[in-house]
Amino acid sequence: MHVSQNKMESSYKNDPAYRVTTIVVPVFIVICILLFVWYSRDQVIIKEPRTITLYCFSAMENVMEKEIIPAFQQRWLKQHQERVEFISTFAGSGVITRQIVKRFPAEVAILSSELDARRLLSDGIIDVGSWQEIQEQEKFCQSPIILFSRNDSLPGNLDFEELDYSSLGVIIPDPLTSGEGQLAALAIYGSKLQGGASAAEAVNFVKPWFQGSLHQPSTSRDAVDQFLAGMGDVLIHFEAANFHNYQGTAVHRVYPKKTLMTEPVAVALKRNIGPNQVNLVNAFVEFLWSERTQKLLIEHGFQSQVYPDTQTSDPSKKSEVFTLEKLGNTADLLHNIVDPLIVR
Repeated sequence: MHVSQNKMESSYKNDPAYRVTTIVVPVFIVICILLFVWYSRDQVIIKEPRTITLYCFSAMENVMEKEIIPAFQQRWLKQHQERVEFISTFAGSGVITRQIVKRFPAEVAILSSELDARRLLSDGIIDVGSWQEIQEQEKFCQSPIILFSRNDSLPGNLDFEELDYSSLGVIIPDPLTSGEGQLAALAIYGSKLQGGASAAEAVNFVKPWFQGSLHQPSTSRDAVDQFLAGMGDVLIHFEAANFHNYQGTAVHRVYPKKTLMTEPVAVALKRNIGPNQVNLVNAFVEFLWSERTQKLLIEHGFQSQVYPDTQTSDPSKKSEVFTLEKLGNTADLLHNIVDPLIVR
């Protein structure tokens, strides 16, 4: 029997299943779309991560990797909805300076002092404007050069002249590879100079310290590791090393009566920064002076020019400190004191 087309269409259109398919399902889909739009109205689209290439001296590796970099990443993500990843290299300040000179693509350099920044200036890596800014602005952190002894036989406050380096195993980082080794040399030199000696007498006082030192590890971090492993009797190091490396150990701080206040520097290397990176790199460098970073540095044993009230008030730490500026032109310091020590 033949059933007309109209009767068949009328039959399945009256079927409940057909009504569900043609009415309920589309309505359900529309509702789902509206709900999705509603709940995602405040959501942000996370962009592809950007990168910063950072070269930093080894003594700052701990606070940089564990604290400062994560804090900046969180801030940038919150402000710009972009993730930032760091390509970081930590080594002796002398090593990273030579790598940068050899065209390694660092965008930010954090060096132990102006000494290595001066080398970058001489090689045309940083311009005169950047150099002037380094000299004029507040340094983002400080730490004096002090001594650490393995026992309490040394007084808590003495002159370098009072320490018999010939009878003690002294550990000083290698000035060829470590900016801290260079700064230790200048701390010894400056203490003699501040005591009334001539420049020539002060230079002659420095040399035996390096000729007779037990070990000259390549970085400040290696120096700490060797000392904690039982090598040597005295370590010359940043005061800031005490915070993380010496807690709970039988190591004593000895504050020279006259010593160098080290002032690490941070600089954006403009020649390695593309136009689309300028804002990001500058934001990171500026972040080093932020209240958040300053508090992190203080927690890790560094001192702050930005917050000078954090300077230690313990009478045992009342060293007479001087800066590189007090010792003379950095070019002269490199030529007359540091370079002769690193000639092999």
